[in-house]
Amino acid sequence: MEEKDIFRLALFTVFIGLISLFLISEVFSDQLLLEGPFVVTYVVDGDTFDLDNGERIRFSGINTPESGECYYDEAKKELASLVLGKEVYLEPDMTDTGKYGRKLRYVYVDDIFVNGYLVANGFAKVYDKYNSSTKRYDELKELENKNKGLWNCVDPKEGCMFVASKNSKIYHRPECKWAKKIKAENLICFHSEEETIGFEPAKSC
Repeated sequence: MEEKDIFRLALFTVFIGLISLFLISEVFSDQLLLEGPFVVTYVVDGDTFDLDNGERIRFSGINTPESGECYYDEAKKELASLVLGKEVYLEPDMTDTGKYGRKLRYVYVDDIFVNGYLVANGFAKVYDKYNSSTKRYDELKELENKNKGLWNCVDPKEGCMFVASKNSKIYHRPECKWAKKIKAENLICFHSEEETIGFEPAKSC
């Protein structure tokens, strides 16, 4: 074999070696991004839970109903059945922490990508508001577009001028955050100010 051929073979071997190292490093870097395992100790709602290390985790890229909203209980129960008391692994997103101090993460339990599972099965919707800071937005959106079973409930506050709870004498505007916490079975709907006699307006909203 000529000296030139030996040199070319050596260069080719080095090139292949570098490519192999790059591919291997990419695989391991993806694995190293996963945090955990941690054990889920408490499920707050359909997109938030607590870990045994004291941290509160908010699913990144998705949103589920708030307390008092339609399908809240179903989403929370489904998440609890998936993660409560189990070991989970977490993948950070482009934004580490949300405005309420919760860690924003993609969540894995066993072989399930939980964020995607909740969207694909109609328990969550994609959070379009933060699409630019959600690295897996397109993947989640594709799952949402394929799913025909997203919750679609009539808002019990629809058509109400004010709302109150059977357990309180305070009324709110329907868009108020406190109004959203009133359970459907306790909701009182007022269609005029005259109907609120005997109730006091909320100081905040």
